[in-house]
Amino acid sequence: MSLLSDFSGVHIARGRDDTVRLGEEFARALPACATLALYGDLGSGKTTFTKGIAAGLGVLETVKSPSFNIYCIYSGSRSALVHMDAYRLSSPAAYDDLLIDEIAPDPKILCIEWPENIESCLPKDAIKIYFSIQPDSSHLIDIRV
Repeated sequence: MSLLSDFSGVHIARGRDDTVRLGEEFARALPACATLALYGDLGSGKTTFTKGIAAGLGVLETVKSPSFNIYCIYSGSRSALVHMDAYRLSSPAAYDDLLIDEIAPDPKILCIEWPENIESCLPKDAIKIYFSIQPDSSHLIDIRV
């Protein structure tokens, strides 16, 4: 069993710090290249988790939501981080037009928020992570490796 598979399953985050910490620990278990598909409603913790991923990759810049840019690229000490918001992409072809692999060659971790819009473009080995807010305001983070 790999270190990465140890993260598979449901995690409860009781606050922002828990979500960042989980992302940071998870990033340390990731291979140099991976695609993370982040599913969940607004405010469910996708960008906060990505901030943790960035910290775990050694990114020193402040990670912000890529909503207006569609994606942002950050340099990490282990891998680059490409943080994408696919909400405004109208089709898988629109994803292809972004030329991400040419602009940000491997090694990279690609975190995609709203992957539903480009589902057919996701690699078969994409790690799917589902975020939801619970009635007690905690956040459920379901990692499927």
